Amino acid sequence: MAPSRLKKAIGRVKDQTRIGLAKVGGTTSLSDLDVAIIKATRHEEQPADERYIREIICITSYSRAYIIACINTMSRRLNKTKSWTVALKTLLLIHRLLNEGDPAYQQEIFFSTRRGTRILNLSDFRDTSRYRSWDFSAFVRTYALYLDEKLEYNIQDRRGEKTKAATIVNENKEEENNEKESGAKSSHFREMKTEQIFTTLQHLQQLLDRFLACRPI
Repeated sequence: MAPSRLKKAIGRVKDQTRIGLAKVGGTTSLSDLDVAIIKATRHEEQPADERYIREIICITSYSRAYIIACINTMSRRLNKTKSWTVALKTLLLIHRLLNEGDPAYQQEIFFSTRRGTRILNLSDFRDTSRYRSWDFSAFVRTYALYLDEKLEYNIQDRRGEKTKAATIVNENKEEENNEKESGAKSSHFREMKTEQIFTTLQHLQQLLDRFLACRPI
């Protein structure tokens, strides 16, 4: 059997083994979630079936516990695999969940990263199965960097919106109380907004650089 065919056969066996293990472990919903994730990130070099992605989004809409379980499963998938196909499909799944899934996905992936589970840190990822895999591995690493930067920007942007809302509330209270210091504080807030604009532009520039770096070669 040719090396490429052997690799595909081994990949199929691994997928079926993990599906079998997922079906016999945990509750029904968690088992269904694990099976859907594995099927959406198979070793096959073709796009994931949309129904599995929709199933994952549906199951994890029930509670935050399912979201955490989903993140943990995807993290294990990325940490264990040496296949660029599985890694890329998992990153694509994460991208879809960040865009279309529960907003808690952003927070949980961000917090898990800060706790040491670097789910989007694939700087040492390598697929050495064949000569073409080097370029694919490079794309996987670059795509992971883009998603990490995008997540960082979204979280910071949300924090900025909360700070802005709190600032508006404080300014309104100051006006209502007719405090003497209101003018100085308002000036300070205006200065902070200017700094936030420059910070946001810097983040957007870095995000754009990450995005452009994902161009296939």
